[in-house]
Amino acid sequence: MAAKKKKKLKLRVDRVIIAAVACLIILFGLYKGISFAVSHVMSLFETEAITPQKNDKPKNYKATVIVDPGHGGYDVGANIDELYEKDISLTTAKAVAKELDKADIKAILTRDKDEALHDNKITDLKLRCDMSKENQAKYFVSIHVNDYDKTTNISGFEIYTKNKASEALATSIGNHIEKLNYSKNRGMQDGNSLAVLRDNSVSSVLIELGYIRGKDFDYLNDNQKLEKIGQAIAQGIIENIN
Repeated sequence: MAAKKKKKLKLRVDRVIIAAVACLIILFGLYKGISFAVSHVMSLFETEAITPQKNDKPKNYKATVIVDPGHGGYDVGANIDELYEKDISLTTAKAVAKELDKADIKAILTRDKDEALHDNKITDLKLRCDMSKENQAKYFVSIHVNDYDKTTNISGFEIYTKNKASEALATSIGNHIEKLNYSKNRGMQDGNSLAVLRDNSVSSVLIELGYIRGKDFDYLNDNQKLEKIGQAIAQGIIENIN
């Protein structure tokens, strides 16, 4: 009788263990199923959030302008103390590009950091000019700083032009820079001897922002004012394109 009771008890324990294992298997299966369903639903939401970005249309630009920050890298340009033409021109050019983009005009910088385009200066200038044709640009605008070591009693910005066709652009840019009242407008100059203008395939101007050793030092050494000049240059370009 005792042996039969022990056998029945053992069967009950075995059944309980089997039932417990079965329950665990079922619960595990439910957990995996729920986890998969939640992950799938979340992925659908993520896909919906990303989709609009993928469908963004490219910007429809009115025109393309090459903006050329003069010098760069080993070629520092005009300088006094730790103020270099290559840095002044780059800060100004970036401000030009930013303002043009707001007006739906594509601005392509010949350089966007402190580097020359080539170790050979002649090749460097040629590469800058070539960007106009390669990008079917409407204008080429080069930015520089003047220097004159015989006197500090000198100031003013001036704009060199490639030809008669470039004069309207130069006039608009000059008018907008003049409104800032940072320095006087020394007017337009013949830029036919300058490689980046002479060898260019489009209407081109080269802007000398001021004299680094003269009275213009203060604003040439002020990044906020350089950004204002960049915005003024851009407004002159926009005015011509519109």
